[in-house]
Amino acid sequence: MNGQTRDYLPAGPTVLAFHRSSAFVRGLMGPIGAGKSVAAAMEILRRAQMQAPGPDGVRRSRWAIIRNSYPELKTTTLKTWGDWCPPEFGKLTFDSPIRHHIKTGELDVEVLFLALDRDEDARKLLSLELTGAWINEAREIPKGIVDTLTGRVGRYPSKVQGGATWSGILMDTNPPDSESWWYKLAEEETPEGWSFFKQPSGLSPEAENIANLPTGYYERLLGGKDEDWIRVYVHGDYGYVTEGKPVFPMWRDSVHVAPIEPVENLALMIGVDFGLTPAAVIGQKLADGRWLILDEIIADNVGITRFGETLASYLRQHYPHHDIAAGWGDPAGNQRAQTDERTALGILKEVTGWCWKSAPSNDITMRLEVVKGALNRMVDGRPGFALSSKCSTLRKGFSGGYHYKAVRTARGNQYHEVPAKNAHSHPHDALQYLQLGGGEADVVMNRVKRRDPNQRARIARDVDYPMFGDRESFGTRMARDVDYNPFSG
Repeated sequence: MNGQTRDYLPAGPTVLAFHRSSAFVRGLMGPIGAGKSVAAAMEILRRAQMQAPGPDGVRRSRWAIIRNSYPELKTTTLKTWGDWCPPEFGKLTFDSPIRHHIKTGELDVEVLFLALDRDEDARKLLSLELTGAWINEAREIPKGIVDTLTGRVGRYPSKVQGGATWSGILMDTNPPDSESWWYKLAEEETPEGWSFFKQPSGLSPEAENIANLPTGYYERLLGGKDEDWIRVYVHGDYGYVTEGKPVFPMWRDSVHVAPIEPVENLALMIGVDFGLTPAAVIGQKLADGRWLILDEIIADNVGITRFGETLASYLRQHYPHHDIAAGWGDPAGNQRAQTDERTALGILKEVTGWCWKSAPSNDITMRLEVVKGALNRMVDGRPGFALSSKCSTLRKGFSGGYHYKAVRTARGNQYHEVPAKNAHSHPHDALQYLQLGGGEADVVMNRVKRRDPNQRARIARDVDYPMFGDRESFGTRMARDVDYNPFSG
């Protein structure tokens, strides 16, 4: 590689076992600073050099390195890769996707860096032919990405060129919570051909990568941290940790969570988020303005038709005596596909038979405002927003899983302007569409009008929804459409 070399020693026995394994899917989990990412990067380079040469004597391989979003890919994953395989080792181009092409002597290695924070990015996987892939910080990635990758690796080099000597998926992560897909596959039901490796606590005598860390590294981490944080990041055990800046700081679990039941004779409303991990949130809005969020349905790696069928079946089973007033989704769901010109919302209508509409807006500020308004609302001494204890993913999202990522700058920590994409963002997007469509858009617009009439006009002009004008009020429409009198006691 242009005469440059890098000396590497595995961080410890667990990492060594990770390297020695030839499992089709390998997962490495441990505390921060334990050398997980470096191990995965070096395993790519090691396997690339172990690839049998083709008929022309060239050892070809192609790899995808995946992170959940572009900022993390660029600032962490790409940096780790560059520390051990700098641009001087081959041509690094910042196209879409970022590509590092190492071509020297008998070695020809292509490395593609993919951020899967958008549906269109994820769809790029379907056209890739790879030798293998590395998923960095896998707890942030939907299981559907892993499922898709299993069908894309082992496709390069082709049989004509000799085929892949080894192919598969490498994953590393800090510990997720015990409800994650990682936990279920690593601890409960590990598929054949998969292997998981768990590094010891950073405070144990068997701690790994200590030689490459500052003296007393893990002991210093203990200061000012709560038990959950220490359990995950120091001891490397499963747990739930609030990271970044919570999107909804007004959330109070003791106030907003309750074992609620649906109100009889009041129709249900639904919000849906499309994409790789489609999610639906089911709720009711009472006449006094209070919201009851009854249920969440989250799928993984399913198409819109199958998701609609699942949603309809679930509601028939669990809410058989309730009508469906309407459902709202991302306005992008009204864009026609290039293949058959059908829209996601149109498909949902065909499959479920319900009325589906575009949410009033996809502006993130307005979407968050409708939820904040409901959370801050008190009605006759009762919270204006009540979340069923069944909605575990939404609940964790409110508690900090749905957050703004921190970014280190010269002036200290700053935060992204939009919430991070993760497992909690999908149902929260669905919740926002539900509340926008269910009347909260009018509440926000009236509040904006009092502050700035010009801003209200601008927002109304930019969204495909008649927020005011010749339209019935939400209460009037609900009174007409469902067997429920919002003005009764």
